Amino acid sequence: MNLTPFPQTGCIHGLSVPLPGFQALICSNMYVLGKGPITLIDSAPKFPGSLFTMERQLGDIGFSWSDVERIIITHGHIDHFGLVGQIRSAAHHDIPCYIHKDDGWRVTSDYLKSGMWSDDSDGFAAMVGMPVKDIERMKRRSHFFKNLCDPIDDMCTMYDGDIFWTKDFELLVIHTPGHSSGCCCLYERQQKILFSGDHIIKHITPNPFHEVNRSRLCDPSYQSLKAYMASLTRVEGLDVRYVFPGHGEYIEDLGTLISGYRRHHQERTDAIWDALKKAPRSIYGLIGDIFPDLDEGEVFLAVSEILVHLEVLMDEGRAGLAENGPPAIYKVL
Repeated sequence: MNLTPFPQTGCIHGLSVPLPGFQALICSNMYVLGKGPITLIDSAPKFPGSLFTMERQLGDIGFSWSDVERIIITHGHIDHFGLVGQIRSAAHHDIPCYIHKDDGWRVTSDYLKSGMWSDDSDGFAAMVGMPVKDIERMKRRSHFFKNLCDPIDDMCTMYDGDIFWTKDFELLVIHTPGHSSGCCCLYERQQKILFSGDHIIKHITPNPFHEVNRSRLCDPSYQSLKAYMASLTRVEGLDVRYVFPGHGEYIEDLGTLISGYRRHHQERTDAIWDALKKAPRSIYGLIGDIFPDLDEGEVFLAVSEILVHLEVLMDEGRAGLAENGPPAIYKVL
């Protein structure tokens, strides 16, 4: 990895580990706050050697796992909490871990033991019109992913507006749903640093994933893209010097990046509307127009992206259901 080093910011340090097989994300970042004891924000997935890579970098700044006082998870995707179990074991003492209430279920044994596939997942696959070969590939992929983390059944719940305070820093929890329903950013007031998780990333446009597990949501009417755009507005007005994301390099111009995100999503919404003008189709049937060069391993990302934009088109009165299905067939209005 040839990344620009994180800027010197008092008692805040950025550590990174490569993500083999996930080149688009570049790396997974973990942040260390404090002069001791320390707070961690996020962790890498449990790839072989990841714990030792992070441990070596932690030692380079004068700490060990035994110095960790708490771990804060920006959201419940495995590349952000995967190493937590190993870190807690290596510390040899109890470490409380925090996550927003809306994402707490994602890190539990109950969810992970199923291989992250459920009746909701089957219903989603049928609704979008996904062929059996792609469904089987998604199942294999989800069962593989559960090996990259250990479940955490004793997470502490955090809420929007909570503050983690020590003599060294002050972190404000900002609930920013969109990438996940419980996604949070953390704002360090003294250094004016926004820890953005996957809400803001420099080199890619974050995915507002459609929430497949609808039965687990606190708000059954939740729409991820609508929530994501509102969450961008929440962080846009902050006085931010640096953004420290969950993946890739740090960011200095938050406003410019957010403007680019808005353009991207508007263009994607319009492209889906234009594709539907040709003929009513299922979500899977729209892939060829929207993602003509799609890798077969990215089918879920594609159908999720199309669906969240279709929800916007339907809210705007530009598209609607031609047939309930399954699969659901959409048309322009």
